[in-house]
Amino acid sequence: MNKSHQDENLRFPLAVDASSTRIQVGIPTELDWVHVETVELPAMEGLFQAISRLMEKTGTNPGGVGELFFCEGPGSTLGLRITAAFAKTLLWEGRGKISLYSYNALDLASRMTDQPLLHLQAPFRKGWRFVRTHSKTSAIGNKNLHESKEALSLFPESHHLPDPRSIGESIDTDKRIEYDLNRTKGLKDLRAVAERTDTPVVYSPVPPTFKKWEPARSPAGKE
Repeated sequence: MNKSHQDENLRFPLAVDASSTRIQVGIPTELDWVHVETVELPAMEGLFQAISRLMEKTGTNPGGVGELFFCEGPGSTLGLRITAAFAKTLLWEGRGKISLYSYNALDLASRMTDQPLLHLQAPFRKGWRFVRTHSKTSAIGNKNLHESKEALSLFPESHHLPDPRSIGESIDTDKRIEYDLNRTKGLKDLRAVAERTDTPVVYSPVPPTFKKWEPARSPAGKE
């Protein structure tokens, strides 16, 4: 990419993704990527290091961003919040010149394989998993939280995103999907799963809670 991207009429798109154990930032083209920079560091230092390297290697600067694709998660809450803070800062500095799009990592991951995925799972908090169900009408699938044992037993044909925790469920390697932006078709895939939004919001739904039912009993001799 050359410095013509700094021209107001040639603003470029930027994707920022901290949903996995690696920070990934990249400049997509219609069907590929100009460059994806990956850093295996905590988001606090890794995100800004990745952005700096990307800008240096592509001859661009944040002032030239015209579209920002923000990955809402699921993933590390801290990493996602740091990325959201970066997105807010970039939007503020852009003064209305940047369009923000948000996408879910499960939806983008479903496009990282040639296999049709009926269900795709990702770890959440301990004892819980996200289950994405394919939609026949949209590239954005339906997502629900299930207890881990339930998710694995009810959807045995699922593919899975890696669990960043050292202790997790044992998943067959042929059912795992490597989460790598380079495995997508750039803007074609991003636009298919992203939605326009005004502000970056971290995806972190609350697990369902169930109150145990206890039968009410009247004191003996009373009705």
